Amino acid sequence: MIGKYLKNKNEIIELKYQAHYWRTQHERAVKRESLFKKRVQELEKIARQQAAQIKEQDDQIEALKAKLVLLQEQVFGRTSEKGKGGKGNSDEENQEDANDAPPASDTGRNRGQQPGSNGHGRINHDELPAQIIPHELPEDERFCPICGLPFYEKDDTEDSEEVHWEVRLIRRIHKRKRYKRTCQCKGLPRTITAPVPPKLIPKGMFSTGFYVQLILEKYLHQRPLYRICQALSIEGMRSPSQGTLTGGLKRIGALLQPLYTRILERSRSAAHWHMDETRWLVFVEVEGKAGHRWWLWVVVTQDTCVFILDPSRSSRVPADHLGEDAEGIISADRYSAYKVLLGEKIKIAYCWTHVRRDYKRVRNGYKKLHTWGQEWMDRINKIYWLNGQRLDVRNNPEQFEQRDQVLRKALARMAEERDEELADEGLHPAQRKALKSLRGHWEGLMIFVDNPDVPMDNNEAERRLRMPVVGRKNYYGSGAVWSGTLSAMLFTIFQTVLINNINPKLFLQAYFEACAKNGGEAPDNIDEFLPWNLSDKKKAQLIYKKEDPP
Repeated sequence: MIGKYLKNKNEIIELKYQAHYWRTQHERAVKRESLFKKRVQELEKIARQQAAQIKEQDDQIEALKAKLVLLQEQVFGRTSEKGKGGKGNSDEENQEDANDAPPASDTGRNRGQQPGSNGHGRINHDELPAQIIPHELPEDERFCPICGLPFYEKDDTEDSEEVHWEVRLIRRIHKRKRYKRTCQCKGLPRTITAPVPPKLIPKGMFSTGFYVQLILEKYLHQRPLYRICQALSIEGMRSPSQGTLTGGLKRIGALLQPLYTRILERSRSAAHWHMDETRWLVFVEVEGKAGHRWWLWVVVTQDTCVFILDPSRSSRVPADHLGEDAEGIISADRYSAYKVLLGEKIKIAYCWTHVRRDYKRVRNGYKKLHTWGQEWMDRINKIYWLNGQRLDVRNNPEQFEQRDQVLRKALARMAEERDEELADEGLHPAQRKALKSLRGHWEGLMIFVDNPDVPMDNNEAERRLRMPVVGRKNYYGSGAVWSGTLSAMLFTIFQTVLINNINPKLFLQAYFEACAKNGGEAPDNIDEFLPWNLSDKKKAQLIYKKEDPP
């Protein structure tokens, strides 16, 4: 019994030992499994983070590639987006140059004279003064080389003509006659001299016509002052000091200020303005401002084009120009400074060309989104075309109403397609950004529908900025505040007279002659020089003739 008891006890002890052993092994296994699971979770987390980083890097690379394409287009691409597209639809041949506006004709052909068509011959230039230049045979060739008898000179001539361009610098010497009185009356000088001819800058070296040409060269044709001096040297003049010319321009600024102010007032009184801005360098130190980047703002109305130079790009500039009582529509891009002006009195008509560029960037920057971007560009092209069709029949109310309804349905369909695509959670970030911008600015983009006089885009302001941009590239900006202000004034005057189909040279000549007659001061009748106040007779003298350049 005792032996059996001991045997059972040893078995129990063995079993307990084994149970403890396996329990310990189980606990170790559970712990190892827990550690393994934890490690797996950590590795999965690291893998997810790395995958997210890789995706983020891929997205960044894709975005940078798209930005590179955009920058390459800006530097090396065409400055115009116009192409050969027809009725808003573009094929493979026209995809790169799809037009942002309706084509010039429904046939979609190139503008201008077509290859193979009959020409119009040489243009007759009877408007130019003629200089007769006789040509004769040399004396030793006026005889027959065979018999020696002389040739008989006929009464008629064989004529040909050419257009000659002649630049001529001359000294104009004013010889004022002097008279000696023969009477003995008191109070009069013994010698009386003819009056001094009126000059724009009294006692100045240069004539009124010289300053007119100088200003045209610099502020209309955008030639730097040092190159103008080089041109004067080439024409035979001892090159004048740039300081002398600069001093004259500074004095002329005071004569133009009243005219500039009147144009500003006219601009404020309008009900529709095109607005845009571009950088302009002014190389002066201004307290509270870092750097030399200023901003040249442009405000275009039906009969004015105003340029405003300011160190700020804030909404204060357009707000100060329009004033508190302004009421109307501003055509502009989506820059936030214009959005601040939104209110009960001011509406912002956003530019469809800028919207179209969003989809062009997606099309050109992301290969996999090329088709999607082109489809949206085609939709916008079609809206341009439909609006053009509508405006063509404005004088026919019935047809206008029909085409107006077609346009509104196309816009409603575009809004539906936009919202449907935005509901897709798998939408590419570039697609979502473009569509969200379209939805966020939709109200302003639709203003042209109820206001046919308001264009779909802000191209008018951008076109007017081209002239200053050329000047910025040629002479970098302005070296003083007064110089920048003078540039803004002359850009304003030139573009305003061009809008009103007035020859800028003739206008400036007439205005400066009036200043000269007024003793080198702005004329008292300055309102009579404003394009919208010109008499029919005066305007006929200053207006562009058919043969004048546009």
